[in-house]
Amino acid sequence: MFVEKYEELTDGEKESFKRAVSLILAKTFIVNRIYDRNQKNFKSNPDYRFIERNIELFKEYLDIAGYNLNKDSNYEVIYLENQFGYNKKRLDKNTTIFLYALRLKYEEEREKVRLNTDIVVTVSSIIDTLRQVGAYAKKPADADIKSALSNLINFNIIQKGEGKLEEPSTNIIILPSILFAITNEKITKLNESIKNIEESEEIDEENEDIGVDEE
Repeated sequence: MFVEKYEELTDGEKESFKRAVSLILAKTFIVNRIYDRNQKNFKSNPDYRFIERNIELFKEYLDIAGYNLNKDSNYEVIYLENQFGYNKKRLDKNTTIFLYALRLKYEEEREKVRLNTDIVVTVSSIIDTLRQVGAYAKKPADADIKSALSNLINFNIIQKGEGKLEEPSTNIIILPSILFAITNEKITKLNESIKNIEESEEIDEENEDIGVDEE
């Protein structure tokens, strides 16, 4: 039972538990490998490790609130799904298009690195992909780039390297959580919508309903 397991935690672990629950409700995705901009290298995420060590405790607690807590050991991603389909985050059109391009870049780069899940691309290469697929005829406005990438950072789908989000040379780390934020089925639907983007001001609302949960 949850209460008994929780009481076995130390006071410090109880504080870590509360913090981690708040974090995953806010972010939806927690990944193990993250980029440390101070040390300029990748390291293991202590939040991920804490949740992983106490995964059953977290599952029992979140189940009470109507959430399933999932862990993919292969990609080292822990993520939430609402049991009733509530709390879905409806991304705006601009963010959805960037998410689509980033997923394409992730697949493209993963073929090159194979065993490494740390996918690093530049803002410039993301824009190139957007133009190649026909999402934009020219470079999006800096405000649109910053807004879309900031939204995806908030859900632990990407991380930013050094520099400003709107700068072409800035590195963007695409986290493996992107595989669970946008499924292959939604990729296909978005691809169809992108092809017709010049004829429509809005992407189909069904396609905008990406698998991230609001706090």
